[in-house]
Amino acid sequence: MIGWIAWILIGLTMLVAIALIIVVMMQDSKEGSSSVLGNNTFYGANKGKTMDGILSKLTVILGIAFIILCFVTTIAITK
Repeated sequence: MIGWIAWILIGLTMLVAIALIIVVMMQDSKEGSSSVLGNNTFYGANKGKTMDGILSKLTVILGIAFIILCFVTTIAITK
């Protein structure tokens, strides 16, 4: 029998997974970017302030949260 804590963790895991999918789909494709520009350009120096930089950081945060939630949910279900 799965307790209410496990159901809450399952719901949170699903919400984080959906948010992660949406954030990844919102990002621009990296195929067209050229490595010639480097970090000396305005975009390279201020990448963290652009939408692409914010989405990249959010992808990492949501990915880590998803992995942690998966482990915690598995532990909660198996007990």
